Amino acid sequence: MKQPFELKYIKRYLLMYAGVVVVAVLFYFINSTNNPVEVMEKKVFSTQKVERSHYNEVETNRSTSPFRLLESGY
Repeated sequence: MKQPFELKYIKRYLLMYAGVVVVAVLFYFINSTNNPVEVMEKKVFSTQKVERSHYNEVETNRSTSPFRLLESGY
């Protein structure tokens, strides 16, 4: 039986691993140069409270709807 940890086999595994790493780095480099990432603006949200007055409008719209919801859920 051959020794799996002889120097020539270790060199093959290291070269194969290095080749896989080089291919992955090349794919990353090619992808990043051909498809640049767009920089998006940061959204700023308002911290002021807004008084909502449309609750009454929603109740009136429900009564004119052709569909009726059940009064209780099962």
